[in-house]
Amino acid sequence: MLAACGGTGGQAADSAATTSTLAASKATTGPPTTTTVPATTTVPAGGTVPSGFDPVSFSAVSPSEYWLLGDAPCTNPVCTSIVRTTDAGAHFVGLPAPTSPLLEGQVSSTGINTLRFADDLDGYAFATGPGGEFWDTHDGGGQWQQPGPLSGRELLGFGTGDGYAFALVGSCQNGSCSAVTLERSPASSDQWSAVAVPVPADVDQVASMTVHGSDLWFSVTTSASQANQLLVAGTGSGAQFSTYQSPCFSGLGGSIEASSADVLWAMCPTGMMAEAFRSTDGGSQWKALSAGQLENSALLAPASDTAAVVQPAEQGELLRTDDGGATWQTLPAAGASGSWWSWIGFTDAATGSGLDQSDAPANWPWPNGPYPEQLWRTDDGGATWSGPVTISS
Repeated sequence: MLAACGGTGGQAADSAATTSTLAASKATTGPPTTTTVPATTTVPAGGTVPSGFDPVSFSAVSPSEYWLLGDAPCTNPVCTSIVRTTDAGAHFVGLPAPTSPLLEGQVSSTGINTLRFADDLDGYAFATGPGGEFWDTHDGGGQWQQPGPLSGRELLGFGTGDGYAFALVGSCQNGSCSAVTLERSPASSDQWSAVAVPVPADVDQVASMTVHGSDLWFSVTTSASQANQLLVAGTGSGAQFSTYQSPCFSGLGGSIEASSADVLWAMCPTGMMAEAFRSTDGGSQWKALSAGQLENSALLAPASDTAAVVQPAEQGELLRTDDGGATWQTLPAAGASGSWWSWIGFTDAATGSGLDQSDAPANWPWPNGPYPEQLWRTDDGGATWSGPVTISS
C-alpha cells in the first residue's frame, strides 16, 4: 500500500493606542531571501490514505477542500501523514508529508504539530515553541522544504492572510526571546523579509497570533511586573502597528482569534480557571463574556462577529452564542461519550470542524498517547455537529 507515512506517502502521498508606522521597504533587514519553487497550477492527485490515520491538525481553504495532519502506524522512523479532500470529506487522498515527527505524545526533541494552507497550493507545517520546525509547500503538498531565512530562530506565532504568510520569530533561551521580528513572505513563494515590530528587547516565549485579511494581531508577555500582556495590532500586512493592553494575563498564555478586522475573541487562562473576552474595535478595548465557569483548558472558536462556540471544560457539553456573548446556550451532545475536544475552528460563518479525542482502545499502537482523534463537522455555525467523518480513500 502507498501510505502517507515518513514523508513519502500517497503517490509520492488568529484604552489608548500607541501607533508606529513602519514602511515595509524600510523595515527589512537586508534583501529578502528568495527560494525558487515549482511553477505548479494543479494540486497533486495523491494516493491511498494510510491505514489507521490519526489526525492532530486541520486546515481548510473552503467548506469542501481541507487537509488533515496526523500519523499512522508504519515501519519508518517518522510516520507523519497528510490527507486531503476536495469534496467535503466524501473521499480523501494521502499526500507527502514533511520528514518531521509529530510533537505530540511521542518523545521527540524536534517536530511539527500544526498544518495551515493559505490556498490550494501554498501550505505550512510547523510547531511553535522549543523544538518546533517549519516547513512549507508551494505545489499543494507534492514537495515540502524548510525556508532558510527562518532557520535557527524559534517560531512564536504564524498566520496567513491577503496573499501573505507571517511568522513571528525570535532568538529564545530559558523562556525568554530577544530580537523578535515579523517575517513576511508572499504565500506563493519563499521571499521572506523581516519587519520590525514594536516590542521590548525581551519577551516571554509563549505568544498568541491571529491574522484576518491584511490585519494581524499578536499578544506577548513583556514583563512579569505587568498584569496584562502587550497586544500588537498590525494593518496593511505589517505596514503599520498599534499597541494595546491585551486581555490575557502576563505569563499565562492564551489565545486570540479574529472574526473580522474589528472583532476579536480571546480565551485567557488565569491559573486554574480562564476568562473569555471580546473586542469590537480591533483590540483597543475588551469586554469580559459571561460564559460561566471556564477551566484553564477551555477552548473558544468564533464562527462570525456574533457567533462562537466554547468548550468550558476538558469534558462536557459545548456552549454557543449568537449574540456576541451576551447569552449562551448548551448544545446537544456532540462527539463520543466521555471524549473531549482538542481543537475547534470555523472555515466560514456556517462551516466548522472539531477534533474529538477519546481514550485509547486496547489495541492502540501508542499506549501512552497520543490518544486517537476523530473529525466532526457543522454546517450551521456550530448549532449541531455530525460525525465522526470517515477518513479513507
